Amino acid sequence: MRLIIQASAGVDRACLFLAKVALVGMVLTVLLQIWARYGFDYPFVWTEELARYFMVWGGLLGATCAFKRRLDPTVTVLSDDAAAWRKLAGRMFLSLTLVIFFVPVLYHSFFGPDMNVQRGFLWRSSNRVSPGLGLNMAAVGSIVPLSCLITLLHLVARLTNQETRS
Repeated sequence: MRLIIQASAGVDRACLFLAKVALVGMVLTVLLQIWARYGFDYPFVWTEELARYFMVWGGLLGATCAFKRRLDPTVTVLSDDAAAWRKLAGRMFLSLTLVIFFVPVLYHSFFGPDMNVQRGFLWRSSNRVSPGLGLNMAAVGSIVPLSCLITLLHLVARLTNQETRS
């Protein structure tokens, strides 16, 4: 149990660092785009695309960090002195909500109809290249299942940490 909590904390530190790098990269790329467009009157074709990819990666990595810190949007907030059954129900509903949302996303990231890997999101993305940078789109889109898995790791760590405190 302690290993899961430590793994969650380590992954969170890495995600927070990478999210910061992505957001700084996005800002610098947009500033370069502005400078090239208005300073040289010759905008680069790749800067908008790179800024978009930085935004997607930074946003999804940041969302995992927000979940870890309980800064994500919630429907209800339970106080520390709430009844044990209400806390348990809250953990169950949170877990059920995340599983209902993330399992289909993860499934379709890797598989398509009839469990066909070649029709999954990542496989289809691997056959495409971004127009401006020439990046494999599977590398760009891999953040989707990765952020789902990281959030599920944080959920398991949260649940095990609450069980050890009870």
